[in-house]
Amino acid sequence: MVDMSEILNMVREGRLSEATSSIQRRLSDDDASTPTGTGPMKDVTPKARVLPEPGPATVKKTRGKSVRPKREAWSGKPRRPATEPPLPAGSQWLARGGDLPYRLFVPSTPKADAPLIVMLHGCTQTPEDFATGTAMQAAAEAAGAHVIWPEQSNRANMNRCWNWFEPAHQGRSGEAARIVAIVAKVLDEIGDRRTVHAAGLSAGGAMAAILGAQYPDVFTSVGIHSGLPAGSAQDVGSAFAAMGSGGRAGVALAVPAIVFHGTADRTVAFPNAAALLPGGKLPSDAPQRRDRIGGRQVSVATVTIPGQSHPSELWEVADLGHAWSGGDAAGSYADPVGPDATAEMMRFFSGR
Repeated sequence: MVDMSEILNMVREGRLSEATSSIQRRLSDDDASTPTGTGPMKDVTPKARVLPEPGPATVKKTRGKSVRPKREAWSGKPRRPATEPPLPAGSQWLARGGDLPYRLFVPSTPKADAPLIVMLHGCTQTPEDFATGTAMQAAAEAAGAHVIWPEQSNRANMNRCWNWFEPAHQGRSGEAARIVAIVAKVLDEIGDRRTVHAAGLSAGGAMAAILGAQYPDVFTSVGIHSGLPAGSAQDVGSAFAAMGSGGRAGVALAVPAIVFHGTADRTVAFPNAAALLPGGKLPSDAPQRRDRIGGRQVSVATVTIPGQSHPSELWEVADLGHAWSGGDAAGSYADPVGPDATAEMMRFFSGR
């Protein structure tokens, strides 16, 4: 098996194709050697493509189409992601086209003061699959909240990853700007007297970090699950490096964040969680509580950041791989064991 340090040397030397092949072989070897029921979930490697600029062209809807992830986190059995999320009675799941297609969850009884939430899927996922794995629509129904589910296309990235590692999408431009445009459109429909929050998993978590760093005028807080800091990579090579050993924020978060990360994550290294905080590490005097929740040991640190109205939270989940904590196994990249990340994020958003 090729060692990760050797792969990083290939990246530094510009041998990106060779590095990519080596990483794919390494993941395949890990899959074959992982006992059933114990293996952490693996994400796909990022592959960049140029995102088309906004234009009048009609975007073909991709309802029902999905890409199969490599393996489930705990069974090791490949299967297709969910194509239809479970919905509470009376709620709606609306498909919207445009420059960046999205789904809109409408609760059965909307509340004027409920938050608007943006949920950003990970690589290979679809909005339907991500909604199934997180069950955010059930939590939103209870709160009377609308939820936006943007959909990355395989034209923009062949693995449907958000291009968080490209400078063109790390500022108030590119994919980040397209997501904000959707938020503005939805607020026009449902009323703008409410707070807006973004959450995401893996590449979606990295994009949520960008939104939290670049758009404090739009987003009140963000939820980042198994993600990376904004500006921690500038290309595919540096993305591999940040994912493998931890990145450094190029732009600090400008809003409070609730961060979830598993200590057994072999796709996006755990040090990326603390790298989201000021100074790139957890302050030694940060209050922490330790508990066993949902079958896993958890450490929750509360960090007060100067200039921000509310403290941030860092949830360290022992033995969790690259998957949504406390999720629904019917969706991909979701582990039913551990604290309920969806419930905790909804609590965090609703209290702002």
